[in-house]
This record gives sequence, structure tokens and C-alpha cells, in this order.
Amino acid sequence: MPIRLVTALALLALAAAPAAAGDGAVLVGSYWDGFSDFWTGAFRKQNGIVMLALSVGAVCLFIITRSKAKKS
Repeated sequence: MPIRLVTALALLALAAAPAAAGDGAVLVGSYWDGFSDFWTGAFRKQNGIVMLALSVGAVCLFIITRSKAKKS
């Protein structure tokens, strides 16, 4: 194993130790609850169907442009 890779992995482990010591589930869980509450409320509104149609259209345009870019 190259010495740079070993050094990078050791520094990564040392840098991640304080983050691993805390309870990360609380942060992720509260973020996810807020995220899902926001988007659930947005889709329950009257314009939720319009937003859904625009989202599907944006995804379709992304797929179409990516497939055309790969062909050329």
C-alpha cells in the first residue's frame, strides 16, 4: 500500500472520530422529519399536482438530454 494512501486513511479516521462519537441518528432523523413534513405539505396543497407534473417533466428532460449527449 502506498504511504500516501495509508496517511490519508489515518487522517480520515482521526478526523471522523469526533463525528462518530456523537449520535448521528438524531441529526439525520430530525432533518428527515422536517424534509418529509415540508414536501408532504407542499403536495397536499392545490398546486401539488402541478408541481408533480413539472418534476416529472424535468426528470424526463434530463433523461432525454443525457441520452442525446451520449449518442453524439
